[in-house]
Amino acid sequence: MKRREFLQTTSLGAMWLGVTGVQAAETNSVSTTAAARQGVAFASPPVLQNPAPDGMTVVWAVDGLCTGWVEYGETEALGQKCLPAPDGLMPLDSQVIVVRISGLKPGRRYCYRVHSCVIDFKGAYSIKRGQEISSEVFHFTTPDPAASETSFSVINDTHETEPTLRGLGELLRGRPTEALIWNGDMFNDIRSEAHIVKQVLAPADQAWATSTPLIPVRGNHDVRGVGARMLDRFFDRPSRRWFYTLRLGPVAFLVMDTGEDKPDEHPVYAGLGDFASYRTRQQEWLRAAIEQPEFRSAAFRVALLHIPLVLDIYLEGRWCRDGKAKWHDLLVRGGMDVIISGHIHRHSWSPPGKGSPYAQLIGGGPNPDQALLIQGRATRRELQLTLCDLQGRESGNYALKSKG
Repeated sequence: MKRREFLQTTSLGAMWLGVTGVQAAETNSVSTTAAARQGVAFASPPVLQNPAPDGMTVVWAVDGLCTGWVEYGETEALGQKCLPAPDGLMPLDSQVIVVRISGLKPGRRYCYRVHSCVIDFKGAYSIKRGQEISSEVFHFTTPDPAASETSFSVINDTHETEPTLRGLGELLRGRPTEALIWNGDMFNDIRSEAHIVKQVLAPADQAWATSTPLIPVRGNHDVRGVGARMLDRFFDRPSRRWFYTLRLGPVAFLVMDTGEDKPDEHPVYAGLGDFASYRTRQQEWLRAAIEQPEFRSAAFRVALLHIPLVLDIYLEGRWCRDGKAKWHDLLVRGGMDVIISGHIHRHSWSPPGKGSPYAQLIGGGPNPDQALLIQGRATRRELQLTLCDLQGRESGNYALKSKG
């Protein structure tokens, strides 16, 4: 299905799309607006990414060559405009617009609205602006490292399974948290930029990251496919890497990229991967990351790795042997409390002390009867991790006490 057809045939577009100066039909069909007839539309809702105490990134897909910007403010009156032109050039893209809002305050609620404007670019001196469209007003809250509590959600191994994505979306809307972590295998394999838009900016035709920032963790299936190298354009991360740290209140998160689940020399990869060297580079980065004051001062330290380092049962090839050899000692030195993973498509819990001083929690699989939502709620004294299935039934509950 083409992106414009996606907007015309679902009610999602009408749910989040507002058009400047254009009155939508009473049927709420986006296809009836003047903007759509002129060939410009949003191809996804806005998606929040890369949260920081002083900034937030807003990403959205467009249908046609557009520029874009964000209005924001501490009330719905907005009042401030972010024109993303760090090198003097405003964005101009036919797929995705990425806007970083900076200069914000920690722990503060902001309202925002995204804008797109179609550009008719025939030549260097033949450029015309077309129809401008704007979204409705949404909101977000910047993280505060000094906050005494926080909450987060983790999903994994959705593998483009629409019933599972819809079920998880319903749970997330009914049980909101401060961040949504997609812990790998968002895809089966990546085939095109349009495929990325459908799977990560509007999964199963849903808007679920307009107010809650989306934290990506790459899984082994997310590095597969002819389009895997395009994923960078759609996800903003600290330092533009797939391994980074994030602080939410009393919790410091450590995101690592475990890469592929088979050796680089496996013939199926045709020599196109060098993940062993990549994991070594992460080892050197990790050595410094665990010494940063923002990491060391956290009451809890949570690592997010798609492929687990520890299993409560033996499954050959289902844990990251190379990652454990290179990272385990540093994770111990850094005082890691728990690693949250996916990959094996079944729930598993290995408590601290069983082969390692940190716990290993693994979520469910892609089918609706396997899928699990992990939610964490932390104070400075306790981190509570709860799992539930798509019917909302609890399937696991684990508590960790602060070592401080």
